[in-house]
Amino acid sequence: MRRSFCNFNLTDVALCTLMGMFFFMCSCASEKEAVVPPPPPPKPAIPISQELMRYPCPPGHLQGLGMAGDYGQALNAAVSQIAVQIQSSVKSVNYSKKTSDIAADGTEQITENFQTKSQVSAEIRNSQDVRVNQTIARDGIVGIVACMDRNDAAKPFRMDYQSARDQLVSAMAILSMTNHPLEKFTNYDNMVRAYDRYHESVSVLQSLGQTDGFGDIENDYRKAMEAYNEFRSNYKIYMDGAIETDEGRFVFSEISKTIKLQSLTDSCVSGVVLELEISDPKCKEGGLGVSCSEVIALNGKSCSGESFFTLGGSFKGVGRRDEAEARERLLSGLAKNDFMAEWLKEINRWVAR
Repeated sequence: MRRSFCNFNLTDVALCTLMGMFFFMCSCASEKEAVVPPPPPPKPAIPISQELMRYPCPPGHLQGLGMAGDYGQALNAAVSQIAVQIQSSVKSVNYSKKTSDIAADGTEQITENFQTKSQVSAEIRNSQDVRVNQTIARDGIVGIVACMDRNDAAKPFRMDYQSARDQLVSAMAILSMTNHPLEKFTNYDNMVRAYDRYHESVSVLQSLGQTDGFGDIENDYRKAMEAYNEFRSNYKIYMDGAIETDEGRFVFSEISKTIKLQSLTDSCVSGVVLELEISDPKCKEGGLGVSCSEVIALNGKSCSGESFFTLGGSFKGVGRRDEAEARERLLSGLAKNDFMAEWLKEINRWVAR
C-alpha cells in the first residue's frame, strides 16, 4: 500500500511542520516584495536661465546673461545685454541747462531747461574689458554670466569727456581774443555748443557712477559767459546820416520794425553804426514824361570807424507833367523797392545774440 506524504509518526509530523513553515515564509516574503513602491524619478534640473542667477557679478559691476547654442553666441548675447544697460543709463541722464540773457533794461535773465540726450548705441567700444563670471553647458545650450566693472564701462566716455573738455577750453580762449562782431557771435555759439557737449559727457560719466574730477572748468565757463553778456549789453545798432530826410526816415523806420536802433547821440561803445547816404536826384525826359532817380547806400561801420559792409540800391519816380512831379514820386518809388529785404537780412547778421 502507498504511503501518504505525511503520516502520524513523530518524525514525519516534524518534517511536515518544517516544510509548511518554509512555504509560509516564502509566501509572505514574496507578498512583501510585491508591494514595495518603485523609487521616485530624479528631479529635473532647473532651467539654465535660473541657474545663471546663482552667480551674480561683484558689487559695482554691470551684469549680462546670455544663452545660445555655442559659447561665442552666448557671450555676444551677454555683452549686448551689458551694452543695453549702458545705453539705458545714458538715455536716462536728465540735466538742466541754464541760459543767460540780457533784457532791454540791462538786467540778466536766467532760464533753465531740462533736456534728455543720448548719443550712444547698444554696443561696447571696449568689450575686451568684459569678464566671464560663469559658464553652464547642458542639453546643447550654453549659458554665460558676463560682468563689467563700471569703471571699465566708463573708459570710452572718459575719452569723450577729455575731448569735450579740451574743445571747451579752446573755445573759451578764442572767444576772449575775438573783437570782430561776426567772429564774436560765431565763437560764442561754438563755446556754447562745446559746453553742451562737455556737460553731457560729465552727465554720462555720473550716470555710470563716476563722480570725481568734474566741475573745475565750470568757474571758467561762468566767467566767459559774464564777459560775453557784458559785451552784449554794450553792443547796439546805431543809425546815422540823412535821418532828417524823407528817404532816411523811411529806411530807418523799416529797419526798426525788426531791429532795435539807437541814436548816435548816445555814447557809442560797441556795435554797428548804420550810415545812410543818398545821392542828389538825376532827372531826364522820356517818352512817358520826366523820370528822376536816386542812388542810396547804407554803410555799416564800428564805433571807431572800421568799415564792416556797404549796401546799395536805387529807386525812381516818374512825372507825366514835369520834374517836380517826378521828384515827389521818388519816395513812393523807394517804398516799392526790392532791395530792403536783402538789407534787413544782412543787418540781422550783425545783431548780437
